[in-house]
Amino acid sequence: MRDATEERLATQLRALGDTVDDELPPPVDLELQVVRRRRRARATRRWSGLAVAAVVMTAVVTVSVVHGTTGGRGRLHVATSPTTARMPRDSLLPGTVMLSSRELRVISLDTAGHQNATMVKAVRGDIKYARATEDHRELWYLSLKKGLRACGDVVRADIASGHSSTIVTHAVAFDVSPDGSRLALYGAGDLAHDRCVPVKQPEQGRVVVVDLTTATSSSVALGDVTTMRFSPDGSYLAALSCPGGVCTTVSRIDVPTALGAPLTVAPIPDGAASTAGSLRVARIEFGPDGLYVLRGLAPGGGAFNAFSRIDRIDARTGAVAGTLFTSSAFDVRQVAPTAGALYVIAEPTQPKARKFGLYRVESGKLVLVRSLDAPGILTPVVPLAGAG
Repeated sequence: MRDATEERLATQLRALGDTVDDELPPPVDLELQVVRRRRRARATRRWSGLAVAAVVMTAVVTVSVVHGTTGGRGRLHVATSPTTARMPRDSLLPGTVMLSSRELRVISLDTAGHQNATMVKAVRGDIKYARATEDHRELWYLSLKKGLRACGDVVRADIASGHSSTIVTHAVAFDVSPDGSRLALYGAGDLAHDRCVPVKQPEQGRVVVVDLTTATSSSVALGDVTTMRFSPDGSYLAALSCPGGVCTTVSRIDVPTALGAPLTVAPIPDGAASTAGSLRVARIEFGPDGLYVLRGLAPGGGAFNAFSRIDRIDARTGAVAGTLFTSSAFDVRQVAPTAGALYVIAEPTQPKARKFGLYRVESGKLVLVRSLDAPGILTPVVPLAGAG
């Protein structure tokens, strides 16, 4: 039972409760307060979204800026360009069909021969040769700093993210497999372990294929090599040898699936010998449908070809699958077979008709694309698989 004090306190609380209304009246400005609160909430969400967008934009700008950073052992960098900043699926601009190595730069060219991007710019060392991998994520090139026959820097440029260029190894000449997994190196010394030595005697020359993932390698002795090209499937190399500066022999070098065993090399038979006569080989380049061989005849050892011929051959048998061009009216210097057209660098042999530049081969004739006083060294670009 409650005592008198508790009973008295309960009575006072009941009396106080009788003075309070059953429902509290809302503030007279309640609706105005609700409207204000909703406006503040919307403003807070809007500014939060803008802040997030600002952070994203800052990140994009940062990526664009770091395209010029330098990586690896050399002071080389991938130049800032829209190709690396805005093309997540294809790191090359739409319409790119060729690369051109010109002095310190590698640029990309469209079907009209116009530059659409500067892909690489080196601080020093002329770039002799450049090749993009089939996924367009990497660009490999040879940068010469100590002369044409010295060991140059073999450089990998990450054009997908644009972050860096890295000097991977050294060689006198090189090529990269289409998938970017293997390097073919030419020189003397221990090329497999980045100890390149210039080739002073033909018997010192070696071709070494190195797997970049497993670090395994295979090699074969071969002298006077000036050019090497991986086949489209990476199963063999075509190598051009030029003893005494006269290029006469194209060899096939078979590359084993698992490296370790020696490479095997054999000259590719000259299926055009009966008709080409004393034509010497000027260039070799793989196209989508075979190996293209540019031959020329330079009378009296001159620098210009009095006769030019372009054949597409079977690299195993040497058989000519087709003669695309043959004429004494043009001195053809380079050949670049792309998926859409066969391009050449050429000049008419008649003094009054001289127009040095980029041509397209159409039905056995040369059609001028545009004049190019300094075309550089051209290499075709394989279209990105699945690109529409």
